[in-house]
Amino acid sequence: MVLRRLAATLLLAGAAVLGTAVPASAHAELKSSDPAKGATVAQLPTKVTLTFTDTVTTVVDSVSVSGPDSVRWVVGTPEVAGAVVTVPVQPVGPAGAYKIEYRVNSDDGHIVSGAVDFTMSVAAAPAPTTTTEAPATTPQEVATEAPATTTSPAAQPATLDEGIPKWVWFVVGLAALVAIGVGLLVRSRRSRQ
Repeated sequence: MVLRRLAATLLLAGAAVLGTAVPASAHAELKSSDPAKGATVAQLPTKVTLTFTDTVTTVVDSVSVSGPDSVRWVVGTPEVAGAVVTVPVQPVGPAGAYKIEYRVNSDDGHIVSGAVDFTMSVAAAPAPTTTTEAPATTPQEVATEAPATTTSPAAQPATLDEGIPKWVWFVVGLAALVAIGVGLLVRSRRSRQ
């Protein structure tokens, strides 16, 4: 009888600890973007907006945009307002498939990265220059002048030490508590017989 109560108490305490820890371990995830994932745009965007599920912070090269023929857009400095990251861009390149890659810091310190694919149905020519000293740049020249950014892999769940996701550890802990409880109950029944 005492072992049953002890096992039940352990299971309830473990479930309570794990139940309160799981919501606290949630990390920011991409909620929406403009251009939207999979969208086809006919009008050239002058900015990229990424909206996350929680507050994030960024660094200068945390967002990049690339397209066909390895053309990279000139990307400005990201502005963060809570969970929304807005970045000015200068789109230059052919029509086709483009990718926005991002790498931001979640409010809890974990890195959140991923990519948003979209299609541009019109070619983006360089903006005409008003000075006569320098010729207009070509898309390839803009591509070489764009700041170098590191590409990040597809969005992944936040992890402990970049290894196993946190939720796996919670499930393993809960399973261990259940196994201990079952073991105590089995042992209790065997000692009665």
